[in-house]
Amino acid sequence: MQKKDVGITLIALVITIVILLILAGVSITTLTGKKSIINQATDTSESAQRESIIEKIEADLFKEKTKTGNTPSKEDLKTIIQENEFNEGAVGEDSFVTKDGGYTIEYSEIIGWE
Repeated sequence: MQKKDVGITLIALVITIVILLILAGVSITTLTGKKSIINQATDTSESAQRESIIEKIEADLFKEKTKTGNTPSKEDLKTIIQENEFNEGAVGEDSFVTKDGGYTIEYSEIIGWE
């Protein structure tokens, strides 16, 4: 009776290791490169937080418009930003820096004022 050799050959083992190394390299690059998943998630999170602040200000502007019946002016916008403590430091002529996240927001990005 002949005995059959069963097992993994050295060539099959080397090919498997090479394929696993290639997959690991691609995975690491996807996670840590310039356009990585982690960087994209961070950018998206920051953008969402920034837009959330703008939406809160817009809601306050519309509340003010409903209360007074007039479209708020730039001075009203500045007052709302300061009263609700959205800003960090002084409110500028054309923009302000948010307390949460330190984002610079231009007044032109905010809808609801003249």
